[in-house]
Amino acid sequence: MEAAPTQVACLHCREKHLKCDGNASGCARCISLNLYCQFVASRRGRKTRPGPYHIPQTPGLENYSTPAVITTPLFPLDNILEESGTVTVPQSVGQQGLNIHLISSYYSNFHTAHPFLPPFQQFLQSNPPKYIIEVIEFVSSQYLPAHYTVNTTDLLISSVDKAGLSVEKVQSFLLLSIVSHGRQNPEKARTCLSCAIKQSLDLGMHQRQFSDNTAMQDPIRAESIRRTWWEIFVVDTLLAALQIEGSLQVDIEEYPDVPLPLEKNDYSDSCIGSPLICLRDLERQLLPHEEGDFSSLAYRVEAAITLRKCLLVTETQISQQAGDIPDASVASWFHRIPKSKRATMDNTGEIDHPIFQAIMIMHCASIYLHYPRSYLPSFLPSTNQVICYQPPGPSVSANPLIHTAKVVSSAVSVSKLASLSTLTTSHTPFFACAMVLSSVIQLAVLSADWLPSFGANSQYVGLNIGVLNSMGDTWEIARVSMRRIREMTSGVLDTQTGDSRVLLNVLDLQP
Repeated sequence: MEAAPTQVACLHCREKHLKCDGNASGCARCISLNLYCQFVASRRGRKTRPGPYHIPQTPGLENYSTPAVITTPLFPLDNILEESGTVTVPQSVGQQGLNIHLISSYYSNFHTAHPFLPPFQQFLQSNPPKYIIEVIEFVSSQYLPAHYTVNTTDLLISSVDKAGLSVEKVQSFLLLSIVSHGRQNPEKARTCLSCAIKQSLDLGMHQRQFSDNTAMQDPIRAESIRRTWWEIFVVDTLLAALQIEGSLQVDIEEYPDVPLPLEKNDYSDSCIGSPLICLRDLERQLLPHEEGDFSSLAYRVEAAITLRKCLLVTETQISQQAGDIPDASVASWFHRIPKSKRATMDNTGEIDHPIFQAIMIMHCASIYLHYPRSYLPSFLPSTNQVICYQPPGPSVSANPLIHTAKVVSSAVSVSKLASLSTLTTSHTPFFACAMVLSSVIQLAVLSADWLPSFGANSQYVGLNIGVLNSMGDTWEIARVSMRRIREMTSGVLDTQTGDSRVLLNVLDLQP
C-alpha cells in the first residue's frame, strides 16, 4: 500500500515540482542538501494574494520603561576584570518562526555594510534567540516602503534589555544603535551603543581568550565575536565623529589583543583556517602591505583608530607638531594599502564595502584634522540645522592654505566615492553623514571667492545631494540631511552668477 501523498510541500520542493515528505522539522531532501526548509500554507482557492511581507501588529508602549542609560561615559578596559561574565543561554526560536524574506533582505543589504553576524546559512542553523530575529526583521524593514515600516524600537530595546547576558544581546544592541542613528535618533543610538559596550565587557569580548575558547567548538561563531567587538569599536568612533553631541564611549589606552576580522570570503565560505592577525601586526607603519596580508575589515579598524586620534587632537588643540603625526598616518595609509584595496572593488566587480568605509573614514579623519587650521571656519555656511556635523573650533596655523587644500581634497574624495555606484541600498547610514561633511566643506570653499577651489565643484555637491536623496528612501537621516544641504547650497549659489545656478534646477528633488 502506497503512503498517502503529503498535503503540503516545502518551498524548495514546490519550486522544483518534486515530491516532499512533508516533515515540518525539515524534509529529507532539504536535510540532505543542507537547505533551509520552510513550509507555507497553500493559497489555492483563495481570492486575494498576501502582501509581500508580513508586518506583525505591535502592542502599545504603556508597559515600556526605557532601559537604564549607562551613567559612566567611558568604559576603561584596564579596569575590567580578567574573568569573563556568566553567559546565559537565551530563549530560542525554531526555524518555523523565521521570516525568511526579511532575514534574506537583511543579509543582502545591511549585512554587506556591517558584516558581524554569522553568515546567512550558519545563522539560520544556529537556532538564534527570538529577540535578535525581531531586531533583524526591524532592521530589514527599513528597506521596505515607508507604509510597511512600523517603529518598534522602544519595544525591541525593552525586549533585548530583559534578555540574559549573551553575544546575541550585544549584537542586538549594536544593531539597534546603528539603525537608530539611521532613523535620526542620535540619543537612542548612543544609549544602545552604551548597552552593547557594557554587555561586551561583562562577557569579556575585548579579551582574546573569549573568542579563542569559542573557536575550539565553533570557529564561525568565534569570528563573529571578533567582528562584533571591532564593530563596536568602529561604531563608537563614527558616532563620536558624525553626531553633533557625539563623544567616544570606549576609553582605550592600550588596544586589546582581540584578533582582527578575516577576509569576507574566508568568513562566508567557512574557511577559518587563515592565521589570525592582531593590531600590532597591522601597525607596521614603515612597511608597504602585500596583497592578502590584511582583510578589508582590518583596514577599516585601522582607519577608525586614526580617526579617533584626529578627534582627540582637535579636542585638545595641541601643538602643530603633534598634529603632524596623525597627518602622516593618514597620508601613509593610502600608500601602504595594496592596489587591489585602493580600487574599492572586489574581484567580482562589486564594491568592497568595508574598504569603501575605511577610505571614507580616513578622509573624514583628514577633514577633522585639517579643518580647524584652514581658512574655512570663516566661510562655513550656517550648520545650525544640519545633522551629522559639528565643526571643530578654529586653531592657529602658520600655513592655513596647506590645511585648506588638504581638507578640501578629502571632501572631494568623499564625493568621488559616491560616484562608484548608483546603488545605495548597501551603503551604511554613516555614509550619509560623510556626504554631509563633504558638502559643507565644499560649500565653504565655493562661498569664498578669493580662495582657490582646490577641486571643489558645485557638481560634486550636486552628486552628494543626489546620493542623499536616494539613501533617503531607506534612512531618515539621509532624507532630512538632503533637504538641509540643498537649502545651504541654494544660499551659496544665490550669491554667484553664471551656470552654477542651474544646479538646483537640475536637482529639483521632492522632500
